[in-house]
Amino acid sequence: MESLVARHEQAVRPPQQERARQTRLAIVRAAAELFDKHGYGGTKIADVVDRIGMTKGALYFHFPDKESLAVAVMEAQMEGLSVPPQVVKTQELVDAGYALAHLLRSDPIQRGATRLTMDQDSDQVDRTRSMQLWLSFTESILVEARKREELLDIVEISEASNYFVGAFAGIQNMAHAFDDRTSLVDRLTVLWKYTLPSIVRPAIVTKLKLDPARGERIAHGAAPSDT
Repeated sequence: MESLVARHEQAVRPPQQERARQTRLAIVRAAAELFDKHGYGGTKIADVVDRIGMTKGALYFHFPDKESLAVAVMEAQMEGLSVPPQVVKTQELVDAGYALAHLLRSDPIQRGATRLTMDQDSDQVDRTRSMQLWLSFTESILVEARKREELLDIVEISEASNYFVGAFAGIQNMAHAFDDRTSLVDRLTVLWKYTLPSIVRPAIVTKLKLDPARGERIAHGAAPSDT
């Protein structure tokens, strides 16, 4: 009898885990939408409960407080972005920037995470969390780019990573203020145009494709066109 019960529990566990994962994702998306619209201080757990249509107890099963929910939103930002590998490693950095620029126009998790990171009203949360994830991501690309001899000898990986993450944060903030990020991809193209030659070897710069359309294709799970 016990073995039958054990087998039954093993059989039902995967669907239960998937439902829990979907519920958690729905909570994170709902919270991200509210954080994006109202900021951390203007969002209450009750607002998330109302938006998702569940009890507070059910939400607290997944997230013990608003701070943990905000952290989950920021961490989900990286989970929702996947960049296809490229022969020229630096192209992956370019593509990631374009994909993020596209997602910031419509994706609630990307928008909510960015609002939490940039909003000084979110001081109760570790606002460096999202930026640290982006710094690590950028550094990993640049380290591999150096191995492939794509970077100039003068480049210091940590400094370059800090510069790119900070510069992107600045232009997205400007684009958000001017036109709800409509101009973000164009501003990003200008950023790449003037800064990539300062870290990338000339022979590699000529191979990079500064095409905003690549970001949209990547964001929707399609391989970027290299033709």
